[in-house]
Amino acid sequence: MAIPWLVVLHAAPDHPSGMRLRGCALLAGALMAGAVSAQNNGELLNLINSYRSSAQTCAGRQAVPAGPLAPDAALARMLMPPGVKLHDALKDAGYQAASAQAITVSGPANPAAAMRFIRQRYCRLVLNPGYSEIGISREADTWRIVFARPLLSAGLGGWAEAGKQILKDTNEARAAARNCGNQKFQAVPPLEWNGKLSTAALAHSREMAGRNYFSHAGKGGGQVSDRATEAGYNWRRIGENIAAGQSSPKQVVSAWLASPGHCANIMNPEFTEMGAAYAVNPESDTTIYWTQVFGTSP
Repeated sequence: MAIPWLVVLHAAPDHPSGMRLRGCALLAGALMAGAVSAQNNGELLNLINSYRSSAQTCAGRQAVPAGPLAPDAALARMLMPPGVKLHDALKDAGYQAASAQAITVSGPANPAAAMRFIRQRYCRLVLNPGYSEIGISREADTWRIVFARPLLSAGLGGWAEAGKQILKDTNEARAAARNCGNQKFQAVPPLEWNGKLSTAALAHSREMAGRNYFSHAGKGGGQVSDRATEAGYNWRRIGENIAAGQSSPKQVVSAWLASPGHCANIMNPEFTEMGAAYAVNPESDTTIYWTQVFGTSP
């Protein structure tokens, strides 16, 4: 493969809604014929979300874990021919973004090679907690990846309403066998809503939003087990998923299912109950924070 070079396509001014748009492309080598593979795109997304979920060294500095990215069909089908601004391409695709950035990588023949290349050149972009959704498309050995954070859904509803929708979408996912990364799961029974677990979820979402951080550990050092106990839940098994930036319950569940570790929590047959909630802080880095708490009582 030829030595890569960086080409800056455009840098759009701030959108009237606060939208910040940047775009660049990484081009290398000759294009090779090949069909677009949804499976390969899914594999690359798994690799990206696995990378984001654990502490990484980026540009010589230790980066904190970031939330999973949800796949978005509009971002994946977005057309961006030469000369077209990212803002216009997003608008044509029907995607309302608060911020976005796109890269194109030509040369890698498989998801693992593409991921190695992206990590070397764009670790800061991949680990950016300000992005919550992603679109991946592939033509032969050219990969286009769009990172974005959407505007919040106007019909989001209250935190309890959204939490019940997360329960519904989670149970739909549990009703079918699936792979979470390399781990295979059979269909499992549905979870039941638990008010005490939802209280624990709300408390953590509010703390993350109010104090502008993203972590399973609370600022006082507490973990999900401590928050569940404080909420009055007598647990035998406990677990937690968190995310930030997604605009709706559907998108946040999609993000968790696209991340092997979060997906494994959703498909864990040992869990029998759950609660979920979100909290919003427009002054924070990602605006909205989501928490899903799983539990099994004695």
